[in-house]
Amino acid sequence: MSPFFIAFLCLCAAAAFLTRAYLRLLSLDAKCRAATAAVDAELANWHALLPALTGVMCAFAPQERDAVDMVARLHASGRRAGSPQAKLLAEARLGDGVHGLLARAQAAPQLQALDNFRELQAALDETERRLAAARRRLAATTADYNRALARFPGNLLAGRLRLTPRNFYDIAVDRAEAAKTSG
Repeated sequence: MSPFFIAFLCLCAAAAFLTRAYLRLLSLDAKCRAATAAVDAELANWHALLPALTGVMCAFAPQERDAVDMVARLHASGRRAGSPQAKLLAEARLGDGVHGLLARAQAAPQLQALDNFRELQAALDETERRLAAARRRLAATTADYNRALARFPGNLLAGRLRLTPRNFYDIAVDRAEAAKTSG
């Protein structure tokens, strides 16, 4: 075999290797975007159920008006949050408010007797389960993407493709940071 043929084969193998790495990075990037969209869709479903919850609580448990107003304010602030971290923190606070409101609803027998309220509660629980699953998929996909960017040859291609590692958003860290800034 001639040295030119060997060099040509080496170049072809390197090109195939880099092309495979390039396609893998693009695929993982697309999966991250799809997982983010799935989380956003589940959040939209969850937000769509909240007006029904507050409406039922206002109608059948007027003594819980303060808690309902707090959930409405948290809902509005979650919609206005700009950065992903601020949005995540607002969603966590809203989730705490909704769970508090549902705990108060457990003490209202007139609410527990309503089929619509039980269906709404079941729909909220199911949406929260799907949201948690979507967030787990997003975390796993983000971890795969970040690992691919950190390893060879992804680390060589990432700069050329302007791909950067994606952030993980940890509620516990964000809550601690928010407590520091508000305290």
